[in-house]
Amino acid sequence: MSTSQFDDAVTGYREGLRAFVHGDPEPCWKLFSEDDEVTLANPLGPPRRGPAEVRKAMLAAVANFQEGGALRFAEVTLQVEEISRHVATDLGYVVQLERAEGRLAGRDETVGIDLRVTMVFRRQADGTWRVAHRHADPITTDRPLSTAVRGAG
Repeated sequence: MSTSQFDDAVTGYREGLRAFVHGDPEPCWKLFSEDDEVTLANPLGPPRRGPAEVRKAMLAAVANFQEGGALRFAEVTLQVEEISRHVATDLGYVVQLERAEGRLAGRDETVGIDLRVTMVFRRQADGTWRVAHRHADPITTDRPLSTAVRGAG
């Protein structure tokens, strides 16, 4: 089985991330499945299910990078460190760390965003690979269990 189409989908999404951190969600959005089961769990809110809810969450997230948003980058670098990848006939996944660093628009300071990401891709009926699920959170270093315990204090 050739994995080149799967690899192309992963690469396409990573290239789309560069546009995303500049305020354009479309390159990433076009790689999401349109199936009702599509899900997105980004670090800014609870998991969303279905194309309309996933799109709404993406638009809310990208608004942070657009004109007037909290993190509008004047310049940005994006690095992806792949941890694991597997592809089967109709399902594949990639686990990666995404690190973006940039200068805020109108300021001299540099800020960073580090995310731990798992993406599940599914082969669609037309043979293309689309994101069926994306989970991203800011846990990229070891931390104590107490950071995950509710009501302990």
